[in-house]
Amino acid sequence: MELSEYVKAGKIAAKVRENVKQLDLVGKNYLEICEYVEKSIIENGGNVAFPCNICVNDIAAHNTAMINDINLVNEGDIIKLDIGVHLNGYIADTAVTISYNPSYDNLIQATEETLLKAISSIKENFETGQIGNIIELEAKKRGYIPISNLSGHSIEQYKIHAGQSIPNVYSPGSSYIKKNEIYAIEPFFTTLQGSGFVKSVNTENIFSLVTLKKTKDKDLDDFIQLIWKKYRTLPFTYRYFLDHYFDKEIPSLIDSLIKKKIIRSYPVLVEENKNVVAQAEHTITLTDNGVQILTAV
Repeated sequence: MELSEYVKAGKIAAKVRENVKQLDLVGKNYLEICEYVEKSIIENGGNVAFPCNICVNDIAAHNTAMINDINLVNEGDIIKLDIGVHLNGYIADTAVTISYNPSYDNLIQATEETLLKAISSIKENFETGQIGNIIELEAKKRGYIPISNLSGHSIEQYKIHAGQSIPNVYSPGSSYIKKNEIYAIEPFFTTLQGSGFVKSVNTENIFSLVTLKKTKDKDLDDFIQLIWKKYRTLPFTYRYFLDHYFDKEIPSLIDSLIKKKIIRSYPVLVEENKNVVAQAEHTITLTDNGVQILTAV
C-alpha cells in the first residue's frame, strides 16, 4: 500500500471539498459545479477518481452532470457533493452536504458528527457491523433515520469499491477493520418522513469498465482501449469523451458495451419516499498510532 499517495490524494480532496463549501451555488447549473470540482482537483495536482457526484434533495447517490446539463441549484435545495481524487490509482473519497434551507442544518450536523463518532470508535479487528450500529443508534438518538441500503466501502488501487462494505445500520456477521487498509466511511441520513431506503431510477450517467474483452467491432474496441488508457477501472461519464467523439455518439457506444457486459452502469439512487438525504464521508486508514483521517482538513 502506498500510504503517501493516499495521504496526498486525501489532502487534495479535503482542500477541494472545503473550497466548494464556501461558494454560493444557488443559480449555478450542475455542469458548472461538477466541472469546477474536477478542474480544482487537477489544478491542485490530483486526478479525478470518479465524476463529481451532485445529488440534490431526495437524490442520494450516483448522479453527475450530463453533457450540456441545464439543471440549476435552487434556494431551499440540499446538495450532496461526492468528490474523488486519485494519484496513480490511490484514491481518496470524501463528501459534503450543503444546504440552502436552514430547516436541514440539524440533519447535516447530525450526519457530520455521527461520521466523526463512528471513526473515533474504530480499532484493529473492529467489526464493520458495529460501525453500522453506532451510526444507526446516533441517527435514531438525534431523530433521524440512516439509509440502510447505502454503505461505506474498502478502497484499493484503481478500485473505489473494493469489496468490503461498511454498513450504516447494525449488520451481524460482518467483516473486520484491518490495519493499513483504506476505508471510506459515509453515513447517509434522512428525516423521520423518509423510508430509510433508496431505490434506483431510470437514469444512468456514471459507468465503469468491467473487462477488456474484444467485441470484434473496431469502433467499440477502440472505445474500450480509450477508457482503459484514461480511467482503467475507475468510473467515468459521458462528458469525459467530448474530446474524442461527438456528443451524440457517446451514449450509443456506452449502451452497446453495457449490453455486452463490458461496461457497468451505476443507476441514480433516490430516497424511496422522495425525502431529503444528507451525506458525510471521510477516507480513513488504521495505523499503529490509531485511525488516520486522510480527508481531514
